[in-house]
Amino acid sequence: MSPGSGWLGRIALELEKTEHGTRLARSEHEGPLRIQRVLTPEGPSCPHIYLLHPPGGVVGGDRLHTEVTLGAGAEVFLTTPAAQKLYRSAGARAEIESQLRLGAGAKLEWLPSETLAFPAAEAQLSTRVELAAGAAFLGWDIACYGMPARGEAFVRGRVQTRFELWREQAPLLLESFDVDQAEGLLSAPFALRGQAVVATLFAVPGEGAVPESLVQRVREVTGDAVLCGVSSLQQLLVVRVLGPNVERVRAPLIRAWQLLRPEFLGRAARLPRIWAT
Repeated sequence: MSPGSGWLGRIALELEKTEHGTRLARSEHEGPLRIQRVLTPEGPSCPHIYLLHPPGGVVGGDRLHTEVTLGAGAEVFLTTPAAQKLYRSAGARAEIESQLRLGAGAKLEWLPSETLAFPAAEAQLSTRVELAAGAAFLGWDIACYGMPARGEAFVRGRVQTRFELWREQAPLLLESFDVDQAEGLLSAPFALRGQAVVATLFAVPGEGAVPESLVQRVREVTGDAVLCGVSSLQQLLVVRVLGPNVERVRAPLIRAWQLLRPEFLGRAARLPRIWAT
């Protein structure tokens, strides 16, 4: 990929806690990445921010970088109003990187819409979450390979995904997933089992291990998802779901979020209006 090919998009947000709640202290952007105005449906203590990518899709050669920094005690809910589309590529690779840093006692919800990988897409996606002492995190990653609604399988292309969670420079989870149709991962029993959509929810409490009783409750609310697993890695709870379409996979994740939000963040789980559009 040559340095001049494709879009270069960057956005950097800094949030800080004040006596009146959490405020957006800095917002810088370059290229096709934006935010809507800061919304406060829950009051100023936990603002909602929607990340926007006006072009609506990513092509080979595009490079997008998102950086979010929360100061000590700050809280924010971040989502996107539309799916992120990875379009077909003639060979160039797109790169999408997110870096999320939480100060002591901060609380972040990182719940973007799904990523749709068109057949023949070439992309590398990475997310790194860094938690200071007492910080809490709820986030998910939802990816659809191919266009199942149109009967288009992911017959060519490659999408590499990496998700990292760190607590005070110690890893809680380092996970890589490389979907290369040439390797047969879409149909492999140890991978996607013929399903087009894979999703993972990550939940980290502010302190202590995840109670086994809470793990069991999450299993109960996600129990109707046939291909679903819930596990606890001490300070981290993970929910994984496979399914034929985004709606079938997203529904159990939302139920898990509704259960975990009051437990980990101390907030009632009111569905954001943007999720209904």
